[in-house]
Amino acid sequence: MPQALTKRRFDRFLLSQPLDIARQVSNYVQTIPGLMMEISEGGFSTMLTDALQVGEVVDATFHLPGTGRITVRAVVRNKDLFRYGFELVEPSVKLVQLIKQGCEGLPRYRGGWY
Repeated sequence: MPQALTKRRFDRFLLSQPLDIARQVSNYVQTIPGLMMEISEGGFSTMLTDALQVGEVVDATFHLPGTGRITVRAVVRNKDLFRYGFELVEPSVKLVQLIKQGCEGLPRYRGGWY
């Protein structure tokens, strides 16, 4: 049965990159390693080794092709087992431009698990 395509605000692109998620836990910052799966101007999805809560705000650091290593602020919007969907928190115009630039040449994400 074909998978229904959902209309999204932004095109998503495949981006398989390691990333680090930093979250505040009591009096220290916990770092959680993960693997980015896809990215758009509005957010990204990852596979993580530790649990986060929907609504939690974190900092994600990763390498974006053509732009280098960046850190973004994001909120957990959804969770499916170990896969998390994040929405960028108030991204600057410069950050959105960097993401657009980094997505040039990446394959489009068509849905599903690769």
